[in-house]
Amino acid sequence: MIRRKLDKLTKRVESAVDNLEKMSEQLKDLQDTMVKLWRAEDMEENNGEFRYPFDKHGNLLPNTDISRRLN
Repeated sequence: MIRRKLDKLTKRVESAVDNLEKMSEQLKDLQDTMVKLWRAEDMEENNGEFRYPFDKHGNLLPNTDISRRLN
């Protein structure tokens, strides 16, 4: 009886972990898409000059928290 409950709990935890991993991948994809859109926006609106969080070559600055630009 305890074994069955532990098995059910283990399956639920594994399912939750799988869901979190999928959500993490989706968030990373969304973040990558937003960075690409911002880069294209800067190219179009600023005559090829990039704003934060990019360097002058359009590369994302190291250790950049892009959540500031999401607001």
